[in-house]
Amino acid sequence: MEAIPWVLDSRLRTGSHLLLVCAGLRETVRHPATTIKEPMVKTWQVRLELARDDNGSLSDEGIKALTDLLAERNAKPVVTRGESGTVLVQMTIDARDDMAARSAAEAMLREGANTVWSALGLPPFTIAFVDATKSRP
Repeated sequence: MEAIPWVLDSRLRTGSHLLLVCAGLRETVRHPATTIKEPMVKTWQVRLELARDDNGSLSDEGIKALTDLLAERNAKPVVTRGESGTVLVQMTIDARDDMAARSAAEAMLREGANTVWSALGLPPFTIAFVDATKSRP
């Protein structure tokens, strides 16, 4: 089967219709603006787990410093102690999808943790993704 190239002629646009020209045949496809129901950017709750590689726990001072750094970036952080010295971090992120929200949250946490770890002279850390869910409006 031979591929047929699609040619889009902008002169054929009329109202909410878009006329496509394909090998001399015309096909009308409706694209009314009202079909877009969800905003492009959504608000996500992203949860991550942060742990020291030596299995030690982060001090109260470290947790406060990390929380303050994330709050400066408008992430609305909720930072709590987890099991075995881990720190659970929940952030509110605006992004197009869950993967973009995860990436932004991980980058923001990595930057904040690097700052806190350097200031406190701590060993390396590991970030683990827990989940990302859409916030309710």
